[in-house]
Amino acid sequence: MFNLFSLLAFDNLTPMNWAVLEPALNFLWQGLLAIFVVIGLIIVTVKACNYAIVKAEEMKKAREEAKANAENQDE
Repeated sequence: MFNLFSLLAFDNLTPMNWAVLEPALNFLWQGLLAIFVVIGLIIVTVKACNYAIVKAEEMKKAREEAKANAENQDE
């Protein structure tokens, strides 16, 4: 059976103990920073892909218009 008094033996687990809390906070801010960096990279990648797709569509449209103009001039 679970003994509640066995948890009281761990005096260093109190939230007011800075020696225990400092490494946890250090790990926390590094993890949060990593999450935001990855989200930022995903946003930049999606925007770059969208930019490339739009440019490719514009170039395709320009080629089709040039081809149509060339065909109209031949006739």
